[in-house]
Amino acid sequence: MKGVFAWTGNSLDLLAMKEAESKDPVRPERETGLMARIALDDQEAMEELIGLWKLPIFRFFLRSLNQREDAEDLTQRVFIRVYRSSPRYVAQAKFSTWLFTIARNLLIDEIKKRKRRPQEVFDERIENAEGRGDGQVEEYREILLNQLDAIPENQRTALLLRVQRELSYREIAEVMKATESNVKTWIHRARLELRKSLSNLRQKS
Repeated sequence: MKGVFAWTGNSLDLLAMKEAESKDPVRPERETGLMARIALDDQEAMEELIGLWKLPIFRFFLRSLNQREDAEDLTQRVFIRVYRSSPRYVAQAKFSTWLFTIARNLLIDEIKKRKRRPQEVFDERIENAEGRGDGQVEEYREILLNQLDAIPENQRTALLLRVQRELSYREIAEVMKATESNVKTWIHRARLELRKSLSNLRQKS
């Protein structure tokens, strides 16, 4: 399976991050079939699954760590774990929930290894803010990134899964092994901090 994990630069081009994301790139029954084939060492099935999910996973890591090389490395490690776990895979939860649980566990390990907080790019729709010059948009982005750096990992991850992947509160709770109430609280607090930062910036403008 070594060749399965090769990367092509174009497929992970940062410009692709601005494209609209589908909430579920593949139907659950199709994923189950692919995982069954992967368990039998079907390389084509593994390549198909990677093609469907590598960009959403890559975005998750890139927006969390803000480093392309590390995001690519962690994305590959996710699919290595998927391959190794395929014989034991049981389609109980949504595939995306299972997959992002693997991704988050790797992210937490990476954060612990670095002993520093990650950075993530919040809601890219800010780039399309009407009536604002490029300089002000960049200033807004810098403020948001600085504020995100102070937000706890659980709030940051919950917000990212909600905004980027549009997961439900229940799905985020499954990924993060928390209650829906906790997830809602984390997202609410994260948004309050970001809105406060933007409000302060607007008042100074």
